[in-house]
Amino acid sequence: MAFLCVAATILSGLSFVMGSPADLASVAVPRYFVTFGSSTTQTGFRSNGTLPSAGNILGNPSLPGWTTSGGLNWLGYALTEFNRTLTLSYNLAVGGATTDQVLIPPYSPTVKTFVDQTFLVGIWIANNDVGESWNKPGLPELYEKVSKRYFEQVQRLHDLGARNFVIINSAPQQETPLMRTNGADLVKLKAAVDLYNDIMARNVRAFRKSHCGARTWLVDAGAAYYEALDDPARFGALDDMCENLDGKSCLWWNNYHPGLAIHRLLGAEVARVVGAPWFKA
Repeated sequence: MAFLCVAATILSGLSFVMGSPADLASVAVPRYFVTFGSSTTQTGFRSNGTLPSAGNILGNPSLPGWTTSGGLNWLGYALTEFNRTLTLSYNLAVGGATTDQVLIPPYSPTVKTFVDQTFLVGIWIANNDVGESWNKPGLPELYEKVSKRYFEQVQRLHDLGARNFVIINSAPQQETPLMRTNGADLVKLKAAVDLYNDIMARNVRAFRKSHCGARTWLVDAGAAYYEALDDPARFGALDDMCENLDGKSCLWWNNYHPGLAIHRLLGAEVARVVGAPWFKA
């Protein structure tokens, strides 16, 4: 996958990116957060653009980046409000991405799919896997294949030298305004989300068991979503269905993508689960 080629370049070029010891004498030694995902993670980063630095942790574009939240997304919050170190972001997320376009085609054929102890790899690519497939027959077999491909890519990152992985599961697709208003079978959709997440959790446990030298964290996206959706007034929203592109006055940026409140809660959850040395415990 194209993402992995860029990841390989980043991993192999770590010493160049960090600079010489003399360069680092006056600044904190950086850590690196390399992320893969879809529209809920994207910030518009281009590997041939301005690289991340102490004064510009996203590189290009600068904070908050090009997001689908109305401002910072979960990654931006994790890197700023909940960050405890200088952490530079190499965000390779692309809107619409699925784990493998052969198994689950993304909405557009133009969408591309999915080294040391200072490197943290983050992956949130589950939403479109479920959103583009939940109504298909044979989901248990399909999701087993998808998860197998997913962890083959994690293995490739491990082979490149990555040892720290934070994986985010599928958000509750059945709670999005899109699915709640278009006649979707919400019971069937929830069952698909649960099935996908159960298979992912099992494979995370298997990966941990077979990679004792690596650290792997699994974050439940639903915890952040439901904290907001169960009490929208607490976050200044009229209800759990309203949408606003300002990202602030409603819980939803549009009918499928969450706004700032849910992204902030998810950023906090990632920081809580992963903890030190990357984030505030």
